[in-house]
Amino acid sequence: MAKRPLRAEDYLQHLYVYVNESERFALFSGLTFQQFASAVRMPENLLLLKHTFDDASFNMHTRLEYVPKEDVGRLQKSAAAGKSELCWIDFASERGVRQLSPGEQAELLYLGHKKEAIRPPFYAVLQNEFVYLGSEDGQTVKIYFRTLSRINELIGALFTQQIRKAENGQSFFRRRPKDLIPEVPADFLTEAGKEYRQGVLLSLTDPEKTKNIIELQVRQAEEISFLDEFNSEISEIISQPPLKRAVFDRRTKQWK
Repeated sequence: MAKRPLRAEDYLQHLYVYVNESERFALFSGLTFQQFASAVRMPENLLLLKHTFDDASFNMHTRLEYVPKEDVGRLQKSAAAGKSELCWIDFASERGVRQLSPGEQAELLYLGHKKEAIRPPFYAVLQNEFVYLGSEDGQTVKIYFRTLSRINELIGALFTQQIRKAENGQSFFRRRPKDLIPEVPADFLTEAGKEYRQGVLLSLTDPEKTKNIIELQVRQAEEISFLDEFNSEISEIISQPPLKRAVFDRRTKQWK
């Protein structure tokens, strides 16, 4: 009996990625702030350009609120509680924020409002690594990266965490340290990264549906809204053969 083709709901995670290398940003659909914060080495402080977080601190120089690293966990919980627009730029110290010129402050306000950069949004006084610009519906996010290689750091860690979470819930792995489940191979991410400038959908299969393996699949994709048409858009894309795939063998705990 032929296997039933996998449907959109037979995957643990779908992530749309489009990268503009010249302007150093990536567009994501299907990525939450909680996932982002768990998957990357988070910076020291976040200067909030747009938010609904009630417990932020206040910076007198910019008249903007900010969140120190020790409070990022509370910001994650707040963001998870409901869909809201979250935009921020990180900074190393408040002393640097106090050195922002009027023109630079105007650029930050424009960033938060238009979600576009007048010039590359990386400031010497802030020493920032990211600019995070979430949509109002919480479904899409635009992220500027000082170092573009951190895109694959984010994607690799995101899917590694998803696999470890799924496997640690299975009795076979229950008593084993999750570090025995290796990270997504760097060479696979490098090859997948060559497709990001065209827009791709990365999909991780649900082990309950694929039994002895978990596949991370890459397919070419147009822009995905992740709104009302999500299921039809994803279903159409995953009906096509993957451009690339990495297979995790659940028995040997190895990628192939």
